[in-house]
Amino acid sequence: MHVVVDIRLRPWGHQHRKMNVNADKVDKARAEERKNKGLETEVYCKSLYWPERGAFFSLPINCMGLGSGTCSSCNTVKDHNEKYNFTVNSSKTSFVYKETEYSVHDYIYVSPHRFATERVGHETFKGGRNVGLKAFAICQLLEIVVPKAPKQPDNSSTEVKVRRFYRPEDISDAKAYCSDIREVYYSEVTHTLLVEAIEGRCEVRKKSDLPSCDAPTIYEHMFFCECLYDPHKGSLKQLPPNIKLRFSSAKGASDSLRKNKGKCIKGENDLGAEKSKENCLATLDIFAGCGGLSEGLQQSGTKSNGQWERGRT
Repeated sequence: MHVVVDIRLRPWGHQHRKMNVNADKVDKARAEERKNKGLETEVYCKSLYWPERGAFFSLPINCMGLGSGTCSSCNTVKDHNEKYNFTVNSSKTSFVYKETEYSVHDYIYVSPHRFATERVGHETFKGGRNVGLKAFAICQLLEIVVPKAPKQPDNSSTEVKVRRFYRPEDISDAKAYCSDIREVYYSEVTHTLLVEAIEGRCEVRKKSDLPSCDAPTIYEHMFFCECLYDPHKGSLKQLPPNIKLRFSSAKGASDSLRKNKGKCIKGENDLGAEKSKENCLATLDIFAGCGGLSEGLQQSGTKSNGQWERGRT
């Protein structure tokens, strides 16, 4: 069955909003009239919906390929698939997923929903859009399990064995309240997950190996671990000396950290602070209770130390 689709261009911008609303009313009345007369439904396209961005955009008329025998959407999908091509090296010690290389012993972010069954019913939230949101789980890649031949490895069939690092909020609300947001706990708990559960890379160090910069913003996806957590006993103790936190195989920032052993050159410190100050907002703290809002904004880099005045209204 062939359907005639009318491509309609509509101007974008607040100044055209009233005209577009009136045009939609005319279309709706015309559609109702054709329905009452028993005529075919007219189909038209006036905007592009982008699911990944959750928004509507103007139609890409120049690359839609109308009447040319080519499909720009097919070419876009092909380019996307080639860009995010999944490959595993011959030794099965590393793979490339979404243009990022992961190797055995690397630290990774994993979707929190893979561990959603833990501590169910313990959360307490105030009303708002953040209800039920969880931070990524942090794991260490231990092994890559590829499907047996002749099946080709892909992200939906290749599995990874990971070690779970627990966040303070995974243990108790009280622990989460008094702990550093960068702190995680080592465990002997392992899981086998599909590669598609991986959300990105991160780093786990001992606290003494973290950069000592005083810049208020955390620029790196970096965490520290000093304790061992046993989820079966609920016990938390100092990390034994025989457990070594291995450095990631990634080249770049981690290499410089490894050489400097967590120390930060004064010039680099000042540079990071200056970058933060450039993004600071001109704000006034009238009153914020115990100061939690002020401290949070300061640590996030939204404000600097000298910008705020405190007082009561």
